[in-house]
Amino acid sequence: ALQALTLLNGPFITQQSDFFAERVEREASKSTASQVRQAFRLAFGRSPTADESRSAMALVAERGLATLCRALMNANEFLYY
Repeated sequence: ALQALTLLNGPFITQQSDFFAERVEREASKSTASQVRQAFRLAFGRSPTADESRSAMALVAERGLATLCRALMNANEFLYY
């Protein structure tokens, strides 16, 4: 359990999430939808589904792009892709 919490909240993952978000901002337009699509493409090699896109855009609006990037990095699909 502690390993999972460290992966989710540790300083290394937080820093990498910030770097990931900076890359997404550089490569995508300023629109949240474009940034969400780019983040999914970089993390999973695919575009998000409609449901994933809606949820991700809501998360970005509430918590910021770095939080979405951290969530993607902690997803099973990212870890085992």
